[in-house]
Amino acid sequence: MQRFGWDRKNDAFVFRMKGSIPVHVSWTFAIPATLPFLHEWSTRPRSALTHSVIFGVLLFLSVFLHELAHVWAARRRGIGTERIDLYLFGGIAWFKRGAASPYGWAWIAFAGPLVNIILAAGFAASYCLLARSSLSVEVDGFFNSPPPRPDTLLEWALWLGALLNTVLAVLNLLPAYPLDGGTIARHLLAPRFGADTAARIVGFCGVVLSILRFAVILPAATAGILLWIPPSFRPNWRVFRATGKKPVSQLPPAEPADKVGLSKSDPRPNSLNN
Repeated sequence: MQRFGWDRKNDAFVFRMKGSIPVHVSWTFAIPATLPFLHEWSTRPRSALTHSVIFGVLLFLSVFLHELAHVWAARRRGIGTERIDLYLFGGIAWFKRGAASPYGWAWIAFAGPLVNIILAAGFAASYCLLARSSLSVEVDGFFNSPPPRPDTLLEWALWLGALLNTVLAVLNLLPAYPLDGGTIARHLLAPRFGADTAARIVGFCGVVLSILRFAVILPAATAGILLWIPPSFRPNWRVFRATGKKPVSQLPPAEPADKVGLSKSDPRPNSLNN
């Protein structure tokens, strides 16, 4: 069985993990790594290349480990994984058919953001220790301003890794489709309100959040910063207006949408977008 290869049909690099789980890395996954430095490419291409490579590596590790956490949590409940896809909006783990309680599915969905929280804490601690040992001034704040020595690539990488994983964790915990938070909320609400009602509650929250996100996207675009922030309007509206004639579990998969370039889960219980 070939361990590495190129999928010409989907334009993706493919490698297999232990246990023969294929991982498809689409060429579009490189787009989010270059967008934050789009302006820098026209003024300082060498710096832009360095920053894009560092950000791309951090993005890959953060999203890939996020998906591996979903796979690990599902395996603990006897549910296998068909494949992992990494693409423009992040990642998605496709699971084989399996049975788990609503709380089991909620834990599988939460495992991904939990890894990002742990990574963010590790990067932040490393950055603070390194920055304080090399500076004569106190570090005032972590997320409210650029790092005090942006010319030091190691410190910048640690600061960026903490910020990136914090964003991934927060966005993926939003109660909306196709984010992990939507899956978590739906399965926690289902025992009390029923599967369809729980799905529509999450869909309504997603509709509201998809409208409010423009409060961030538009000012950022005005400042010349291109962002794509979840959740998308369409999948949430589709679930919210669904009738009892078509169970939510049989709805077509939600369109991918995600976080400043990353993405999360789908209304079906056998897949989790990152």
